[in-house]
Amino acid sequence: MPLELQAVDPKADFPAVARCLFESYEAPPQPFFHIFFPIHNTTTNNPQNAREAAIAEAAARLKLWQEHDKSMYWQKVVDTETGRIAGGALWNIHEANPFANPAQLEVSWFPEGGARRFVEKALENHVRPRARAAPKPHLYLFIIFTHPDYRRQGVGQQFMDWGMKKADAMGFDFFLDSTPYGQPLYEANGFRYIEENLNVPVTDKPDEKWKEMEDKVGPFTFWLMWRPVNGVYEGRETPKST
Repeated sequence: MPLELQAVDPKADFPAVARCLFESYEAPPQPFFHIFFPIHNTTTNNPQNAREAAIAEAAARLKLWQEHDKSMYWQKVVDTETGRIAGGALWNIHEANPFANPAQLEVSWFPEGGARRFVEKALENHVRPRARAAPKPHLYLFIIFTHPDYRRQGVGQQFMDWGMKKADAMGFDFFLDSTPYGQPLYEANGFRYIEENLNVPVTDKPDEKWKEMEDKVGPFTFWLMWRPVNGVYEGRETPKST
């Protein structure tokens, strides 16, 4: 089956992209996914209806993010025989230091209260290592996923090949935050570890909703990884060294 890398059409593709995103992170389940894409009202609503509502909300939010953040660039890999989306990737192409005047991301996908505060703190923790390592223009891989039906068929490598070529052409370092599932792909492409980021949101006054998030998500770990321009590390022990 020919698998082809394409740009996402923001007007038409996000419903299918969001569905592929959910199906990818549900097999196997990854608790941190709830931070970004929760399924609400599972106890008061039919679970399938709640999941469909979550996918629809995610599709609308991804489209909104794309419209308001000009650094974002979405791609998909398509099975050209069936038209199915086999995987997706969201890039941030930062042509200036994104941490010089950071925009405050409103956690609109959670209602006000402890759950939202938990997510806000988790997002602060998540970005902190990259803010230290990359206060400059760079390429960042924000999201990457492959549908279970298309794994081990080179989908992820197509995204990585594009990203490395793009970063090298722009003269940018390439950063990403890795889960354990993604580490073999990134290591095979020459990425190095910068920092382990054990994310444990804390508050002085956890309410019931905060505690529910702690139980559902728990501590989760990402590893900040880095590839310099052209993959040349000589003389560059850290991302900011020259």
